[in-house]
Amino acid sequence: MDKKSPFFTASAASVMYFIIFIMLKYLLQMREIDWPGALQGAIVFWIVIFVVHQLLKRRFSD
Repeated sequence: MDKKSPFFTASAASVMYFIIFIMLKYLLQMREIDWPGALQGAIVFWIVIFVVHQLLKRRFSD
């Protein structure tokens, strides 16, 4: 997979978001892990990163 691909960038960022969210939720709050919330946040984060990557690619390719 091309490392400049928007899919790669968004996927890597959303996986890191998911891991950090779970770690912070578990380690700092000592509560149950909010799996659906973490998954929803990672999906939204993936979409945002993908759209921003596309906008920046379009902006700087002109």
